[in-house]
Amino acid sequence: MMKTLIATVACLMISTHVFAGAFSGTYKTMPSKRSGGWAYVKFGACKENKHLTCGTLIKAFSKDGKVIKNYEHKGKYVVWDMKKDGDNNFSGGKIKDYSDGKVYNSKMEILTKKKIGVSGCVLFICQAQEWSKVK
Repeated sequence: MMKTLIATVACLMISTHVFAGAFSGTYKTMPSKRSGGWAYVKFGACKENKHLTCGTLIKAFSKDGKVIKNYEHKGKYVVWDMKKDGDNNFSGGKIKDYSDGKVYNSKMEILTKKKIGVSGCVLFICQAQEWSKVK
């Protein structure tokens, strides 16, 4: 009986780690309402916890489509601590809007192979965007 219980717990722990992997890919954000610029965000495992997903700003563009070479937030997290929550959903994370410096509670959903939905909320006020896959 005890061996069966231990084996069951071990299987559950292994399956949790196998299916709790980080989301990956590079996505283009929607244009900022303030500046009109957009960014490329690369998703992968967080440095601090490999079981969570983080998104790092890797390239920023001005509203006319030109790369902003020395963008001050390049290399910083835009999205962090996303936990896999079902087949296509992530929750429990944060998202930062660098145009206003605010951090929001965030969720993410894989909509298609080429699109994700990202939302940020403060209290009951939420905003959502669809980001398109670049790589």
